Parts: sequence; C-alpha cells; structure tokens
Amino acid sequence: MKCLRCGGEIHRSDRHCHYCGSDVAIMIKLKKMSDKYYNRAIDLVKFSNLTAALYCLKRSIACNKRNINARNLIGLVYLETGEVGEAFKHWLLSTSYKKTDNRAVYYMEYSKENIVEFDKMDMGVKMYNEALEMLKTVNIRNGSTEKIRRYLDTVISKLKGALEFNPRLLKAVNLMTLCYIISGERSKALELTKSVLYTDTSNMPASLHYHILCPDRTRPPVKITGNIEQKKKSTEVQPPPMEEQGFFTSTMFMEGAAFLLGMVACAAVFVFLIIPGIKQANGIETGFPGEAVVSDGAVVTEKYSESDTELTVLDVSEREANIAKARDLYNSYYYVDACDLLYGMDTTGISAESLEIYNSIIYNVTVNGCSALADLGQKSYNEGDLENAEGFFNRVLAYTQDAGDDEALLKSRYTAVFYLGRMAMDRQDNEEAVSLFQQVRDNHPDRKYQSYAESYLSSLEGTVE
Repeated sequence: MKCLRCGGEIHRSDRHCHYCGSDVAIMIKLKKMSDKYYNRAIDLVKFSNLTAALYCLKRSIACNKRNINARNLIGLVYLETGEVGEAFKHWLLSTSYKKTDNRAVYYMEYSKENIVEFDKMDMGVKMYNEALEMLKTVNIRNGSTEKIRRYLDTVISKLKGALEFNPRLLKAVNLMTLCYIISGERSKALELTKSVLYTDTSNMPASLHYHILCPDRTRPPVKITGNIEQKKKSTEVQPPPMEEQGFFTSTMFMEGAAFLLGMVACAAVFVFLIIPGIKQANGIETGFPGEAVVSDGAVVTEKYSESDTELTVLDVSEREANIAKARDLYNSYYYVDACDLLYGMDTTGISAESLEIYNSIIYNVTVNGCSALADLGQKSYNEGDLENAEGFFNRVLAYTQDAGDDEALLKSRYTAVFYLGRMAMDRQDNEEAVSLFQQVRDNHPDRKYQSYAESYLSSLEGTVE
C-alpha cells in the first residue's frame, strides 16, 4: 500500500513509513474508515440523498486524501447539483494523485470535448454569485415595500438567467425560493422547494424553506422522478420578463411619453402665446421666427427662433425631463431603460440641479445597464434568438465605446464581443470570429473569458488564411 501522507510505498509488516515516519497501523485504520464512509456515500447517492453523501465523502477524503474513488464521486455529486467549479477541483486533485487508470481523466477529457455546455454551466454559477451579491445589499427593514419588490424582481430575473444556463444549480433555486418567500409568493416558492427536495432529499436550505411554507408537514407528500431541467415548466424557471416586452412598449415608457408630451404642450403655449403677449405689453414688437424689434429701434436676437441653431427651451425641458425620468428608472432598477434615455445626451444649457443629477447617476446607469444588456444577450443567444442577442450586444458596444480603463465597463463590453465571436463562429465566419476572440483574449478583465477565447482560437487555428 501507499503511505496516506507522502505516497511512498510501504508494507503492512512495516511499523513506520520509511519516507515520512508515519505510523502504519494508524494509516491502515484511517484507510478502512475512508472506505467505510465512501461505501456509505454510494448508498446515499442511490436514494438521492446528495447532501448526506457529500458529508460522508468529505469525511472519507479527510481520512485518506488519496482516496481516488471518493474524490471522483464528490465531483459527480457537485456536477449533479450544478457546481461545476467544485467538480473540476476534485477531479484535478484526483488526477494529480493518479494519472493513469483514473475515471477523473475521462471526466476532464469529456469536459474539454463539451466545452460549450460546461461554459454555460459556469456562466450560470457566475450569474448566481452576482445575484447573491445584489441580494446582500437590499435593506428589508428600512426600505419601502415597492423598492424592495423592484429589487427582488431584479434578483429573481438574474437567478432565472442563471438557471437558463445551469438548470441543475440548486443554490440558485434555493436563493430564488427565498426571494419568493420574502415577496410573499408562497406558491412559487413551494414549487421550487419541492423541485430541490426531489433532487436532493436532505438539502438543508430547501428543508428549511419547506418547513416555513408547510409547517404541518415534514416532507413533500409526493416524490416524482426527474431533475430540475426536466421540470422547468412546473418550477416556473422561465426567461426574465423585465426587458422582454421592450422599452417602447413598456408601461414605464407610456407614462414617461405622456409626461413629456404634456411638457412639450405647455412649453409650446408658453413660447407662442404667453411670451408674445408679455413682449407686446412691454413695447416689443415680435417678429417670429427671426427677431424681435424694440420700440426704440434696437434689435434683440430671439432665442426661440426656428431658423437659428441655438438651444431652445423645448430642448432643455425635454433633456431635464429625461434626466429626472432616468433617475426614477434607475432607483426602480430599470437600468436598461435609464441607460437608453441618457445615452449620448448633450447636457448643454440644462440647469445646475439637473446637471448634478446627471453626473451623480450616469456612471452607475451605464455600468448596470450594460451589465443587464449583456445578460439579456447571453439569454437570447442561449435560446437561439440570435437577432435579439446581436441587438443587445451591439447596444453594449455602443454604450461602452468610451470605456477607457474602467474594468466594469470593459467586462460588459468584451463579454458582448465574446458572444459576437461565438455567433460569427456559428455562421462559419471564422475570420471575424478570430478577430473578436483575439480582442477578448487581450482585453477582457476576467481571466476565465481570456481562457475561453484562447480555447476557441485554438479550435479555429488553421481555418483562416
């Protein structure tokens, strides 16, 4: 046998390891305990008791870190629960201890052959982590009910996107269940809780959620077969609805349009009816659209002329109204709508108060809006809706053209470039794909995207002259 500590060859007749001096009798006992925990874990996995199985497997490798079978099974259990990064970690450790005749080698090769699918799962984990960070910032005690609801809707949309990429990610389902419980949607929360317990019968967060939702029952009354991916409809894991209908058909836009039309009408009445009356009362002859002539012969340039290029009061009013509207949209977590309003706005002539509001929100609006657009583009691409996906990604590129060295904006920008590269590769435009993947490899702040781009460039090597 091999020493559990250093890996050196030892015999049962030896009392101590010749290399590190470890007690052989203790190592034999530890090895037996490790095998016992591993065998127990196998039985638990057969009955979908994944949490208890993971506990036993971790105890197994604590007794014997070189238990290859236990490490490989841990990877499979993590993969079943959607935690692909943890699975890879244990498979890599397994291959480091045993490089031949090891199932972990096959698992790693399989992941390389199916890099796109594993890439999607990893994206799901990333979106879950972002949603978790967002949820940590919500103030349930002091925030208004409407603001909390808006915030929870944003988190739920992010989690739904994560589950589109990684339907097995039980952590995301549990977090979404918590959001539904907080927002009072108990029926949706119960559906999700059951879906988790069907996959992992001893999942602690799901068991707690079920006890909250059904305090008179100890377990779900019916156990069905299948996994979360097969039960998308029953768990209502659907694409995020927030941006589906589009900005120009949303209720927010219609309300904003009505407000702006009112502002324009009032301004028109002011310019064309009230001002001329005031000027006539003060001895000024009006001469729209070019100039106004004072009674003593002096000429005053009229700022509201249609023929000159000066900023009109209508332009200023509209921009100030858009800034106020964008602030309200941003505070309600409609980041994309706010970004659409402020993008490319000329702030010349607006009041100091409006300029202060604009300067205080423009960066956060752009960062969050571009991040949301990138997520929507990924979701559309994953669903096969390439036209909408390309539209979302091109908007990200437009909004981040002046990103400079800002890491948050560069992250959204080159995530969009990465997916545009994949779309180019799908339509066999390999030259364009290579150009885009090279940009991602050289500029994306996230090293994972750099490695993904490098992998695609390797697969495209030799296809471009």
